[in-house]
Amino acid sequence: MSKRLFLSVLCLSPGMVLAQASEIDLPDVSPAATATVAAQPVPVPGSYQVFVGRVGSVDCQRWTVGATSADGELQSTCGGYTSHLSVDGHCNLHKITDATGAPLVVFEPWYPVVQFPLAVGQRWEQPYTGYLAQESLRWDGRIKCEVADFGAVEVAAGSLEAFRIECYDKQKVGMMETGATLTVWYAPAVPGVVKTLHYEDARWNSELADYGPR
Repeated sequence: MSKRLFLSVLCLSPGMVLAQASEIDLPDVSPAATATVAAQPVPVPGSYQVFVGRVGSVDCQRWTVGATSADGELQSTCGGYTSHLSVDGHCNLHKITDATGAPLVVFEPWYPVVQFPLAVGQRWEQPYTGYLAQESLRWDGRIKCEVADFGAVEVAAGSLEAFRIECYDKQKVGMMETGATLTVWYAPAVPGVVKTLHYEDARWNSELADYGPR
């Protein structure tokens, strides 16, 4: 049940922008949820995550955390693949390479779907460039995200408390502009993104099936 708030005067900015008497719908978010804040996690080498679906569009499921490289990238491996997460970039994905070191997917400087510290209501916007080797595709993107909620999400690994992050990714390839809508869930207890739902391209979808240590 949503709560309704009746306002006669609403101060929106230091410039005293005023609204007439109105009725505003407010989401029913518990005080505990709004008070929850997640700091950037400290990686644990040897920990692992297993996914249903693809990770960063790459068809490999069990990823094991390794070392942090000298250039500040946390590396995880799955089969012959290596993911590179930018530590300075809130542990977002920078690239995934194959066994030869060739890039399969690249985001410069990273793909900004998480920004720490996480809290309900937090928003961010950031440009990036993307590359997908499978299609020899390069594009310019600008992503806007908002932390919409904190609560239980059901994934293959079970029920987890997670931040739900809603994003819109505006993309441009040459003169053509398009966009994509996606939702990601970040669970501090894992820690990591435990579900990704891309509404336009299912190859980016995944959900957590197992992880450790617990």
